[in-house]
Amino acid sequence: MNIRLRLTLWYTAILFIILLIFSVSLYVALESTLFVSLDTHLQQEAAQVIGGLEFIGRESDDKYDDDEVAAALTVSGLRLRYVPEEGVLWRIFDRNGQVLVDPGYFKDAIFRNDALPTDYARLEYATLADNVPVKVYTVPFVIEGRGAGIVQIAESYHHIQQVQQLLVFLLAIGIPFTILATTAGGWFLATHALQPIDRITSAARQISASDLNRRLNMNLPNDEIGRLATTFDDMLARLEAGFDQQKRFIADASHEMRTPLTILKGEVDVTLNRPRTAATYRETLELVDETTNQLIALVEELFLLARADNQQLPLQLTRFNLAELISRAASRLVAQAEKRNVALHIDIPPALPIVADADKLTRLVLNLVSNAIKYTRPGDDVTVSVAAEGRFATLTIADTGPGIPAEHLAHLFDRFYRVDKARSRSASVTDTNSSGAGLGLSIVKRLVDLHNGRIDVASEVGQGTTFVVWLPLQPPADDTG
Repeated sequence: MNIRLRLTLWYTAILFIILLIFSVSLYVALESTLFVSLDTHLQQEAAQVIGGLEFIGRESDDKYDDDEVAAALTVSGLRLRYVPEEGVLWRIFDRNGQVLVDPGYFKDAIFRNDALPTDYARLEYATLADNVPVKVYTVPFVIEGRGAGIVQIAESYHHIQQVQQLLVFLLAIGIPFTILATTAGGWFLATHALQPIDRITSAARQISASDLNRRLNMNLPNDEIGRLATTFDDMLARLEAGFDQQKRFIADASHEMRTPLTILKGEVDVTLNRPRTAATYRETLELVDETTNQLIALVEELFLLARADNQQLPLQLTRFNLAELISRAASRLVAQAEKRNVALHIDIPPALPIVADADKLTRLVLNLVSNAIKYTRPGDDVTVSVAAEGRFATLTIADTGPGIPAEHLAHLFDRFYRVDKARSRSASVTDTNSSGAGLGLSIVKRLVDLHNGRIDVASEVGQGTTFVVWLPLQPPADDTG
């Protein structure tokens, strides 16, 4: 069952329940209103009859018209100054329930309760001889100093039954028609509302990994479906960026590995082409060893990034002195700095306790400091400093090198990105801590993210570059478990 049919059925079912509740409520409210109106009318008629009664005595000289009612009133010693309107049935009893005046309206009528109340008023139902249903109001009365009795007033409620039957008939016709009309309308609305989803589905089926540059571009209103289409386009953009990054990563990794392998193959082929001296063989083996080290460093960096991407690089948290760790790491790069004639300055406090992964922070410091030494001109300075600022430790690596153009700053942490590729290759020869493939800063960014930290970079051409790493002194609660 498709969603269009389910929506229509749900809409129809809910509407049917609403109409059913409305119809029952309308029927009950109308019935109550009509019967309350009838009861009120009966009570008013009874009050007027009682108000118009006089006990005049049988010896009275008052004369009435020559009819049965007048005769009955004369015999009973009563005078009736108000006669109920046409359609209202009435009769009068004495206090003992004996009939005083009975125009004959209730002849052969069937009452549900034959006993007359003598001390309270009562509303009840009865049926006349011709099967006409009536509502009966029986009320005792007392006229002070003259007499007492019981007045019974009735009126047919057949007209109320007719109104009820008409209402039921109209509802019986109107509800099915309304249900059919609204079902058709619901189907149309559901079809119209879900049509963009069908278009989204059709477009999604036509998009493959080879054409992720396609977009829906449906220009829908900013509603749920419009936001779905926009989200789908955004997802395609992210997928395209991810696939492009993966393609570039594979191409760059292949290129980076192909170059040293080509050098290895060329040197070995030349050396093996004819007999060489021992010094030549040694020179070739040293080149093979150096190139192999670069390949090993490249593979290790790729493996580290792959593990980080797959969330397989957990932190091994311990408490240690960050100042001491930075001092040891920087001291390993003194020889590299001296070889390039770069002055390496270390400005750190005696102690700065932190809870973090010592091995990963060592890698982070080595990569940043090595990167600064590698791209600094001979005679320039590299300064490593660390300080505590609130809940964070700030590690600052600043150099007085040539600086980085502003257009490159946003891409410094991209994989295989190098500002000057030719310079990177020549500088990597003296760098034993990385492959020289442009992965060092990418690894630094991943290590900072793993520690829930932040890294900022500022640079000005001709003035140098400064990296600032913010590391929390205490890890989040869920990492300390």
